[in-house]
Amino acid sequence: MKHIAKIAAFTAIFLIINLILCGFMPPDNGSSLDMWRSYHQKQSIDIAVIGSSLASCALPEEELAAATGETVALMATNAQSLDMSQIALETLLREHSPRYVILVMDLTNMTGKPYAKAQKAFLYAELQTDSWKDKPADLLRYMTSRDNFTGADSLNALFPWQSGSWPTDWPATIQQKWNAVLNRLPHRRGAAHAQPEDTAVINFDTVGAVNTWNQNAHDFSAQHIEELTSMLQLCQENGTRLLLISAPKTTLDVVSYETYFDDYAYFKQLAAEYGASYYDFNLAKPELFENKEPDYHKDFTHMNAAGGHAFSLSMAKFLAMLDAGQDVESLFETPSEYLAAVNYITNVYLTPEVHPDKILLLAGSYHGPSVQAEYEFWVKAPGESEYSRVSAYSTRSWTEYPAAEHGTYQFRVNARIVGSSADFERYYECSVDF
Repeated sequence: MKHIAKIAAFTAIFLIINLILCGFMPPDNGSSLDMWRSYHQKQSIDIAVIGSSLASCALPEEELAAATGETVALMATNAQSLDMSQIALETLLREHSPRYVILVMDLTNMTGKPYAKAQKAFLYAELQTDSWKDKPADLLRYMTSRDNFTGADSLNALFPWQSGSWPTDWPATIQQKWNAVLNRLPHRRGAAHAQPEDTAVINFDTVGAVNTWNQNAHDFSAQHIEELTSMLQLCQENGTRLLLISAPKTTLDVVSYETYFDDYAYFKQLAAEYGASYYDFNLAKPELFENKEPDYHKDFTHMNAAGGHAFSLSMAKFLAMLDAGQDVESLFETPSEYLAAVNYITNVYLTPEVHPDKILLLAGSYHGPSVQAEYEFWVKAPGESEYSRVSAYSTRSWTEYPAAEHGTYQFRVNARIVGSSADFERYYECSVDF
């Protein structure tokens, strides 16, 4: 009996310590917690939107619900990988029968490795908002999944505080916990899940060479293809109408992605094999959606609040046309038609290379295939307040600058279409320490 009492006491103390640690060192659930809370509040769901932050920015829940007059569940979270999307879809179809599921494609999810912290946040948020009867099954599913069963994450699911950090300011932490409780109250009244409203507008002259192609791997992984295929199969088996879409992004991010239209063709074909449809709204004709740049975008991939409002109205119109059995394929351009319309320079970038006696300036730009760009280089040497021209406009995309003194140099490249009389159409500036 003494041994049993010791074991019971140890177990009780262990559980209490674990609960305390879970309370004060929780993982950063962020948008996952908001998403699952909002989802579990809904008695019925007509339209579900699943995906990463590309989805939540392009189709905010309240905007799409207002535009369609239907109940919308935004099951999108920051850095949501396809395995997380699969969990969201499985939960949705187990508990509801939506008319439409809209899966917003993110090329990063087809090529890159999932963000582990986001995966854990997604799980812990689901468990935290689950009904008590569903918690054991969801926890067991995670612990025995293919990705986790043989690794530390299987048992670590019981100890979510491990991905948190010990508070350094206890009064502030306690206040934060209390505020979190108060913030949950609107969700209990059915508040919508959404990205914070963002009115920022992208400046194409400061983007440089930052884009999806340059930030990610490019080959689709077999695992991600399998995850996407499983979602297509699940919707087909359940008789659920699944729309794979690419939400509007900047033209810059489309034309800079070297395999964009090969991937477009792949999604088209794969979706059709399972009775689903793929629509790329970057190719939408103006009568369906006019992608106003830069006004609708906060960065090269995400829409801002104005863009989300406009696209939600367009999506409502699009769904109504599908319901009416209308031809929608004619509302989209072909890839060649799209590229032919990009008869301008989207942006220019500059890559300096420092050498012992000079600075080599390498420029480039993104534009449609019919465009030829020319470049003009300028420098602001240490101590100078005005730019001096290094080389006049030329189709040559590089020049050398013979640095005469040590210090910080400011360089600028102007770009315009060959034959243009404009001083510049796009520019980019950067600093170099020599």
